[in-house]
Amino acid sequence: MTSKIQFERMTAMRAMLLVGCALSLAGVPGLAVAQEASDAAADAAVDAGAVGEIVVTATRKAQSLSRVPASIVAKGQQELDVQGVRSVGDIAQITPGISFGQSATLYGTGQTTIAIRGVDSSSGIPTTGIYIDDTPVQTRVGVSPSLSNPYPQVFDLDRIEVLRGPQGTLFGSGSVGGALRFIMPKPSYDSISLYGRTEIAATRHGAASYEAGLAVGAPIVTDKVGLRASAWYRRDGGYIDRLDRVTKQVVQKDINGSDSFSGRIALGLKPSETFTVTPSFYYQHQTIDDGSRFEVAVSDLGSGDQRLSLNRLPESHKDDFYLPALKMELELGGATLVSDTSYFYRTTTTQSDDSTLSLALLGLVSGAFPAGFVDYTPSTASRTKQTAFTQELRLQNDNSNDPFNWIAGVFYQKSYVRDQYAGRDLRLLEVTNLGQDNLGEPRFASLTDVFGVELYQGQYSLFQRNIHRDEQIAAYAQADYEVVPRLKVTLGGRYTIAKYRFEGFTAGPFYTTDGQTENLRVTSRDFTPRLGLSFQSDRNNLFYASAAKGVRGPGVSPPVGATCAQDAAAVGFDPLASLNVKPDSIWSYEVGSKNRLFGGKVAIDASAFHIDWKNVQTLLPLPVCTIYTTLNLGNAKIDGFDLSLAVKPVDELQIGASVAYTNARYTTTIPGPNNSVIRRAGEPFATAPWALQLNAQWTQPVGSGDVYGRADFSYNSKNNKPIDVNSPLVDPALPRPPATSQLDLRFGGRFSVGGKSEVDLSLFVNNVTNEQPLLALYHDTPDSTWFRAGSFRPRTIGLTLSLRD
Repeated sequence: MTSKIQFERMTAMRAMLLVGCALSLAGVPGLAVAQEASDAAADAAVDAGAVGEIVVTATRKAQSLSRVPASIVAKGQQELDVQGVRSVGDIAQITPGISFGQSATLYGTGQTTIAIRGVDSSSGIPTTGIYIDDTPVQTRVGVSPSLSNPYPQVFDLDRIEVLRGPQGTLFGSGSVGGALRFIMPKPSYDSISLYGRTEIAATRHGAASYEAGLAVGAPIVTDKVGLRASAWYRRDGGYIDRLDRVTKQVVQKDINGSDSFSGRIALGLKPSETFTVTPSFYYQHQTIDDGSRFEVAVSDLGSGDQRLSLNRLPESHKDDFYLPALKMELELGGATLVSDTSYFYRTTTTQSDDSTLSLALLGLVSGAFPAGFVDYTPSTASRTKQTAFTQELRLQNDNSNDPFNWIAGVFYQKSYVRDQYAGRDLRLLEVTNLGQDNLGEPRFASLTDVFGVELYQGQYSLFQRNIHRDEQIAAYAQADYEVVPRLKVTLGGRYTIAKYRFEGFTAGPFYTTDGQTENLRVTSRDFTPRLGLSFQSDRNNLFYASAAKGVRGPGVSPPVGATCAQDAAAVGFDPLASLNVKPDSIWSYEVGSKNRLFGGKVAIDASAFHIDWKNVQTLLPLPVCTIYTTLNLGNAKIDGFDLSLAVKPVDELQIGASVAYTNARYTTTIPGPNNSVIRRAGEPFATAPWALQLNAQWTQPVGSGDVYGRADFSYNSKNNKPIDVNSPLVDPALPRPPATSQLDLRFGGRFSVGGKSEVDLSLFVNNVTNEQPLLALYHDTPDSTWFRAGSFRPRTIGLTLSLRD
């Protein structure tokens, strides 16, 4: 029955794709007519005025989006502005098939997960590559709230590219699910350009938000030396109020505000007509005052009033990174040699309040704080340092219209991650004895009687420091060959040697050791091929099929300690030993089409895919002891499709719709001790099966400018597939994430100033209906009734003023 349902679903997806293709072909006569030389000029004209068209570098070469045989979403600076995109979370909201969330235990404090087409396991090497220009900046992720991917703020960007599917050939092992690329503007060599943006907004039950930024491009020596520089600051006002633990009265309003600053300078040098040197420097700082979790019991979500009384300490987060880079391009007559050199340096710190966690671990799971513990504030401080030196050298032919196109390169990266977190609890013995009192059991004279050790360094109930050293050497090549007119074959591959060294230290009562050191060295050698076939039937229609492999390197999961013995026994591993996490791999198969109809007024992009995922690396919270660990938990399959439609029926109106369907599930049963089942085959991923985005914009010329109105609506469905509540990996008290929807509106006008500059003034309303779904619902232990969650920012109204020159 299951196989029949799967077959019917895949058949339906293929039928939808074929119907879309057939409809597009119906409007394009002369499918088999040979392309003439004049088509090149016609293509350029169509592309320039076509709806949804943009130039991308997803294949490391500049091409129109409709000419790239892959599923890609790309948005330029002006479109990002009019959609109000300010962060990576906003990018995910307007891009079906990409999900972006935060850890349930650390919601809003910086730790994030990102997935494309459901490929995400939140452990080890990321599944989504994060690129700033040509520099990969993603980091190993793990249990520390300070250890997660960095994301550049969305201000002075040329465009954003979301590449769906494995990108292992051109973008490496951190891109097994896809890649997210932030492309910065290049220096100006021949004219002065300005871009500025300022904004002010008010949030329901929250503080004001505001921002200001300015970017300038200018020639220093015309056609020889150019400059691009930008600086930007934003304050996001908080909207969660802190209550007194006892009286439940407000003691601090709008606690979860944040500040962000970014600055960039790029200098372009052309010593000759064929040689370009571009040094650049990017800096970003972010401070989050407190987390964005609220307490369900004391909040009023009907009005969007979010409150928190359980935490007294601010759960703050600070993130700084620097990225100096040097790009050199040498034209060799028909080919270009490109060198990208960069050094990424990042530090993060995070603070958490562990009051309810400590109490819950000892059986106090609900009600008021015990007498004498109203001011109890154990905490965990996390610190991370990340460095990465990257050098890439590639040679590629210049003319993408040649019958034979190729690119070949070598890649080297040496990275270092030092991740430390320390839980401080000077009253641990008191809390332990409080639990004994409640059970009617004798008190303990010391922590040694309970855990076998005292507080580490006299203050830490748990202390862990992990050092990850990665060294990667890779060679890659990809070529497109036009075997017959309009029919191209793509072959590519990447061979990677990855060396990984882990050093871990754990100590403290919760780990039941006064100091344990772990060391591990692993070397992996992997080949990731890519095969493709594309047919450009005419200048308006492209059809393609591809198969690609992605591989993630190995990792290690440190010991979780004897306090996790019950969880470890249920899952079947040794809590006192490090666990080797084996590499996992993905094969993705995709078919699709890109069709531009009626002179570029209609754009249809469609793709269907099937993914086989072997030996999935999975980060999971152990339900009793609440410590995280990583295991290889079987295989998985993901099926789905992406479909986007953009229509411009008249010059004044543009309508868009995108839908993504993802069916992600595990396919192997994982046996546990004593004939138990850890996880059954068919268990679904925590991924919304359906994602929808609708938008419409009306533009009306007025005098020397125009006025416009825009609406953006996004929807993610609930996954209603039953889960196994008897699995030791499932908390039956936590329901599946709900369906979510959000409507944003913007009204504005664009007017010319001085005949060249364009000023855009707009009024926006985000989350118009003030939706407040319970996201990342969390409690400390399966028995605890202290529930916390996150949600959307309440309704926000503001004004944006931007300038382009």
